[in-house]
Amino acid sequence: MKYSLNILFLFTLLLSLGSCATSKKANYLQEPGLGVKSYPKADSLFLAQEYKLQVGDQLYIRIVSPNENASKVFRTGQIDVLGDQEVMLELYTHTIYADSCIDYPYIGKIKLAGLTTREAKYKMTEKLLESIPECDVDVRLVNSYYTIIGDAGTGVYPIGREKLNIFQVLAMSGDLRTFSDRKRIHILRPTANGTEIKTFDVRSKDIINSEYYYVRPNDVIYVQSFHGQFWGISSFSVALTTVTSTLSFGVLIYNLCTRDWSETFKK
Repeated sequence: MKYSLNILFLFTLLLSLGSCATSKKANYLQEPGLGVKSYPKADSLFLAQEYKLQVGDQLYIRIVSPNENASKVFRTGQIDVLGDQEVMLELYTHTIYADSCIDYPYIGKIKLAGLTTREAKYKMTEKLLESIPECDVDVRLVNSYYTIIGDAGTGVYPIGREKLNIFQVLAMSGDLRTFSDRKRIHILRPTANGTEIKTFDVRSKDIINSEYYYVRPNDVIYVQSFHGQFWGISSFSVALTTVTSTLSFGVLIYNLCTRDWSETFKK
């Protein structure tokens, strides 16, 4: 019985200590090594790449021209200035369909998939200049969102700037929880060739210059929990309390099992 009690104590101690949410498991920007992964530095051209428009994206297109009569024909859901107030008319968006094109009024199909918003602006301007002598076009991506699911601040959040990094994303969603597995963060990223799944260690300092640093529109970030969540041990003091309670319970069981109950029943 004593041998079994010792085994129970050692097992509980090792499992509790291994389940703690230590700083090594939780801290960001750690130097690679000792369980923290290292990532190669991505090419500077890769990091500077802008988002390429894809099928299903929705675009808001605004036209400005000194020729009011001509521009009114193409004005769909834009901002008009009335006195000192700006009145937002119905926000009209143009969807990129399966053929990679939008269907723009009076112009027809314009292929925009595979272009950045900057390139789409130039292409739209080129097309519209055929009908409007002078004009400027503003192209914006409307459905610019990312999604977080799993052991984090689950939800859908807008991307309010051109480049949003993973730490800003986590901050907007309330950061990861105590038992979130920072070693294995998954990103489901739609591309022209299908959905890619990327897995990385967000604790590593190396991700700043890697392909995992910036979040893109329509990314789905999945955060899983590590095994320590079963015990709910977030510090060494909690682990010590757990071990002590388990040991006390074991001693109680041992005493009950080895006690001579015959004298007790005689009384």
